[in-house]
Amino acid sequence: MKKIFLDANVVIDYLDSSSKDHFVAKDCLQIIRKHFGKPVVSPITFVITDFILGKFIKNKEWHKKQMQLVFSAFEMTDLKAGYMDAVFKTHFVDLEDGLQHQCALQAKAFVIITKNLKDYFDSEIPAVHPDDFVLRYKNIISFPGRK
Repeated sequence: MKKIFLDANVVIDYLDSSSKDHFVAKDCLQIIRKHFGKPVVSPITFVITDFILGKFIKNKEWHKKQMQLVFSAFEMTDLKAGYMDAVFKTHFVDLEDGLQHQCALQAKAFVIITKNLKDYFDSEIPAVHPDDFVLRYKNIISFPGRK
């Protein structure tokens, strides 16, 4: 089954119901789960999400349980020290996105869904904005590699 990699910004929009992009992120995840299986994320996404959302949660045990529940619905990539060397050999200026890209490559994802398309100009995997993913899928426009 084709794997779809989600950048941290999409996961955070999905979890943050007050985000203006929450419903698009929710649509993305529903489409992925229905047609492609578990969405793929990196441990970096877990850390970013925990850091951002954890700042607003006073009950740390509840937060921990919620993070466990949420992230059990994702396939998690590996994160290896060698990925850093690979990041520095790319044109990625945003090093976090470069590391996300390395994780997506390792997972053999066929598309990366991100709101930061400009940061993925040098990506070996096609990067698609969440709005475009939902629009393309609903209009049955093929993605690269999709059959």
